[in-house]
Amino acid sequence: MSNSESPIDERYRLLLLEHYLDGALEAPYKGFKKWTFVCPFCGSLSSKDYKKKDKKGSLLWDVRQHSWVFFCARKRSIECMNGKSFGNLISALNPALAEAYRRERWHSGTTGKGHNCRAPESVVGVSTGSFGSMRSRSAPDYATNR
Repeated sequence: MSNSESPIDERYRLLLLEHYLDGALEAPYKGFKKWTFVCPFCGSLSSKDYKKKDKKGSLLWDVRQHSWVFFCARKRSIECMNGKSFGNLISALNPALAEAYRRERWHSGTTGKGHNCRAPESVVGVSTGSFGSMRSRSAPDYATNR
């Protein structure tokens, strides 16, 4: 049961499991890990108390994306009708935490085209050009160089 989970994804997955995803349990699934928990979006919508504790939400390892994806078997909320990438799940649960996640991924060079995570809001529009991981938060001041 191995996957190529990045240290950043692992840190945020553990944070979600501890603080946002109630009753999380780990189980093997097709040679990888699977986490099941009460869906954070529709778990409280059930009319019967015992159904509110059903573990219908899952985090599954997606080999193609090299990341976790969220699925809900119940699908009773607009938020959980479709699967979500790991970054989008974090965004739906806590936008500020998602921005921190995207910022860490950006600093590690794993956002944007070819990756499963968009750039953080604070750096959208900043190009890396051909400089790889040399990233700047502010644009050069061309007015002073004239």
